[in-house]
Amino acid sequence: MIKLLKYFLFPLLLLSACTRHFIPTQSKASYYEIKQFKSDSIANLRISPYKSSLDKEMNTVIAISDSALTKDGYECTLGNFLLQAVEHYINNKSDFTNKCVFIFNRGGLRNNLPSGEITKQNIFELMPFENEIVILTIKGEKLQECINAICTDGKLISFNLSFTIKDKSPKEIKVFGEDFDASKNYYVVTSDYHANGGDNCTFFANPIKSEITNIKLRDALLLYCNYLTKNKTHISPFTNGRIQFSK
Repeated sequence: MIKLLKYFLFPLLLLSACTRHFIPTQSKASYYEIKQFKSDSIANLRISPYKSSLDKEMNTVIAISDSALTKDGYECTLGNFLLQAVEHYINNKSDFTNKCVFIFNRGGLRNNLPSGEITKQNIFELMPFENEIVILTIKGEKLQECINAICTDGKLISFNLSFTIKDKSPKEIKVFGEDFDASKNYYVVTSDYHANGGDNCTFFANPIKSEITNIKLRDALLLYCNYLTKNKTHISPFTNGRIQFSK
């Protein structure tokens, strides 16, 4: 039986050894333009009233800004506007008035805001995501990790924190003007995206407590704009020097 197998396998091995292997030396690619579909006049007629209504709503001016708001720098005017809007909501809608540190990500701000008229569409373009605001209770050591991350890459923006960055590390950390204490617990307002570990925010995992506000970040911005306009106040872009750099 073994001899038979040898006689049978030997020719097969010879054949496989002689098999040619082809390696492609060049490739050709083609592309075809997909032409725009012809407009459906009946569909357009049906959609038109809804589109007109939506356009009118989105183009409504909801605030006036004294100058453009941008997301450049560790402490940016656009980030401060977001943080101020969320703080305004929290201070008026919860039991956490003047108790919270606010942490969000610069990358979530998709567009800068222009000087002058701010429309509802501007806010939707700035914050197109459906992220909601959450309030976390975390240990001081976890907040320390968060501040370390701010100093390392500048992706996160914060409110009610002040510190000096030296060699990408925080020095002289203060919370509400008082010395930071790693042994204390702190309230942090952030988005559900960060609370679930988005943007490597692992320090928000397993908080002592988590409270859902059921309001989207975008809605907090819209409410703040309406509040300013109702009180005949403009958006005043600012920085306050709460983050310093040391050589």
